[in-house]
Amino acid sequence: MEQLNQKLIKRKLLELAKTKRLLEVEKAKDRDDIVKALTPKLPTDILNLKTIKSDYGYSSRTIYRYRAKGLKFAKNSSKGFVYVTRGDLENFIKQNLYDR
Repeated sequence: MEQLNQKLIKRKLLELAKTKRLLEVEKAKDRDDIVKALTPKLPTDILNLKTIKSDYGYSSRTIYRYRAKGLKFAKNSSKGFVYVTRGDLENFIKQNLYDR
């Protein structure tokens, strides 16, 4: 009987630990969302492809197509990362330059 109670207690403790880990992960995500919402979005912000995908939902392939159609960008080297300022991207989208 005592051994059965110990197993039950151990199982419940493991479940509680798992639930605690899941809650901590969710809490961290919520904290990140709050920080994102409170951070001002300036036209001079420099965005990389990962940020553009998370903020605007555009894939890297779409951004490369936009670059070919005239979107201003910055790149360190021929194999370097692509950076776009928020103002340039929003102006490009507003002017419907991507539909040409």
